[in-house]
Amino acid sequence: MVEGTTKSGFHFVVDPDALQDMEFLDLVDEARTNPSKLGRMFEKLLGKEQKKALYDHVRNEKGMVLIDNVTVESDEIFDILNHADETKN
Repeated sequence: MVEGTTKSGFHFVVDPDALQDMEFLDLVDEARTNPSKLGRMFEKLLGKEQKKALYDHVRNEKGMVLIDNVTVESDEIFDILNHADETKN
């Protein structure tokens, strides 16, 4: 398992095999042009509980989960995963 924490303090644990899952990779590709796929992508990567925790982490004072806030966390999560020893081939 790969553990990481974003600069804003969101802690996550990911199974490195998830990064090799074609369904996950399809969702990553779809999310690049369709932000509505981000939720499914994160659920596939993090699982339902961690996805909810991520959304709660970035929820603003109005109770909204803004795409920009999720994208910042997403970029950091992928950066951490890309540099983790367990994900290197």
